[in-house]
Order: sequence, then structure tokens, then C-alpha cells
Amino acid sequence: MDLKQFEYVLTINEERSFSKAAKKLFISQPSLSQYINRLETQLGVNIFDRNTSPLTLTYEGELYIETALNIMSLLDNLQKKFDDISNLKIGRLNIGLTPSKANNPLPSILPAFKEKYPGIEFIITEASSYELEDMLSHGLVDLCLMNLPIKSKNIEYEEILSEKMYLAAPPSYKSPTTVTRDKYPLIDIKSLENEQFILLHADQRLRQIANTVFANAGIKPKIMLETSSIETALRLSAAGMGFCFVPESYIGYSGLMHQPQFFSFGEPAFTWTLVIAFRQSAYRTKAASAFADIVKEVVGKKEEN
Repeated sequence: MDLKQFEYVLTINEERSFSKAAKKLFISQPSLSQYINRLETQLGVNIFDRNTSPLTLTYEGELYIETALNIMSLLDNLQKKFDDISNLKIGRLNIGLTPSKANNPLPSILPAFKEKYPGIEFIITEASSYELEDMLSHGLVDLCLMNLPIKSKNIEYEEILSEKMYLAAPPSYKSPTTVTRDKYPLIDIKSLENEQFILLHADQRLRQIANTVFANAGIKPKIMLETSSIETALRLSAAGMGFCFVPESYIGYSGLMHQPQFFSFGEPAFTWTLVIAFRQSAYRTKAASAFADIVKEVVGKKEEN
């Protein structure tokens, strides 16, 4: 679409004269007349009635002007929206995350982001880590909050937080250990060979860490049940149902009537690394970059505390 035609026709209509319009448009009058003649031939109608003075519109010309004004208005509104998007006044983000991230740390991140950028809409997609990698690779989500490792080669990421992993035990568990590493007693995973475990599903990152822990200890765990939620596993452990693995940020979870016991394990300690992931080489919107900055700010403050 040549927007110049709208400018020329609208100016001629305003000035009611080819010569006055040409002067205002800084082109010669013959050039403007030739342009309008070609346009009318292309459209198959006359826009202007040249037999009147001052110049008037034909009926077809009135329809043209009405449509041209509507189109120019739409384009102007579109440009304003683009400007708003560029300035983060409006926009939309499709965020992929695992169920555990929907519970922690997303509830801390979204209020901080909405306070700063209230016009940005969110679509939240919860899925397993494997599913998120596939969705991100195919552009179905803009970014993901997830944990390492990431298998897909066409995904790039920024590390947000690396925290230690701990073992949660029922409150009644009688531990034989006396050795303490950092703030929690050190436990030998081999000593738990006959205990019940509450583990996440096989396609979740925390379960993969757990499998590595068991393999290193040379034991086959007794799995009481599997869940997709770290919170559920922690609640069941606090209720005396078994042992589970938790990241450090889940210790002190306020939704529990009774706190489980916590133990450190492994030499060296296992870590749980949170990242914000993007499709490699894909265009990163200002909204996505702003969200990444807020995640670093909010999670960074939690780490300091």
C-alpha cells in the first residue's frame, strides 16, 4: 500500500486545488496531476470533479476520503501501540515454567514486575522441564524459568541462582549422625536404603538429581509415591510419610504445621541452579528483557536475605 496516495488526495481535498496542494506538498502541479490521473485510472473511478471551482469530490471520491481517513487513523493508532510496546506501557509475555516455579519464586516476581510495568499481560504455561524445552525451541513460549541441566542445543540461558540441595526427613526420624556441615547435619544416603522416599516424576530436574544421588550411593530407593510438586513432597515429609529432596529456598516453608528435619548430603554438595532461558538467536522483546531483570533483582534479594 502506497501511503503517499492518501497524503496527496487528502491534501488536494483540503486545499480544493491542485496548484495549492502541489505547493503545500513541495512538488510541481503537473507531477501531482499526473499522479492523481494514474491513481484514478488504476481505481477505475474519478476522485475529483474537475469541472467545478473550487475542486469538489465525486461520490466515489467521498468514499475514498472516508476510507483513507479510517486507514490513516488505524495506522496512527498502530504506531502509538508500537511506541507503547517499545516503552513497555503495553505488551504480552508467554512464560513457561515448571509447577515448582509457579509456587516459588513466581509469586514474588510477578507483583514486582506488575508494579513497574502494569500494562504488560501474562500467559503462564506450566509443564515439565522436557516439555518446556520443546515449547521454547519451537517458539511457543517467550521464555522459561527452569533449572539446569538443559539438553536442547538451541536454547540459551542466564543463571539466576545456584542453591544447595538438602534432604527433608520426618520430624520423628532418629538420626545417628553427629557430623554437621554448614548449618545442617551431614547424612549418609546409604543409611536410608530401607526408608521411604517421596520423589518428583522422572521428567523433572529434581528427580534427575535424586537419581544421581542414589546412583552415587549405590542404592535403589523405596519410592512411596511420586508427585510433580516439591511443596507436596515437603508437606508429606513433614507429616512423617518419608524423605524428600528440597532446594535451600524451600527450607522454612511457612505452610507446614510441623517442620521436617533437614540434612546435608553428598561430597561435594549438590546444587540446584535456576535459569531464565530463551530460544537461541530469537528476537528478545523489551518486555522479556525487563522480566529477566526483575527476576534477577527479586531472586537476588531473596538470596541476600
